[in-house]
Amino acid sequence: MYLNEEIRAITNKMAKLYDSPITTVTKESGLSRPTVSKFFNLQTIKPSSIEKLYDLCLELIEKKEAKRKLSLQKENALLCGIKSTLQTSLNV
Repeated sequence: MYLNEEIRAITNKMAKLYDSPITTVTKESGLSRPTVSKFFNLQTIKPSSIEKLYDLCLELIEKKEAKRKLSLQKENALLCGIKSTLQTSLNV
């Protein structure tokens, strides 16, 4: 199945990307908050729940990263002309 190090890496990434990762995963998974909390705290839960939560976290991370990439593309498109006109030094 999944190693604790793999689960820890996923839960750490979720914590960086989401304000309330346990709440987000609870809503998306349909599993109980205690079960999701146990997953995040590396406590024992059913293997089927681990698999479901692990896969869901990967999907949520992928979704957030895709949104971030799209935002960066929009930023680059909108600010392309502006960046060259920004003052980078003081003329004193």
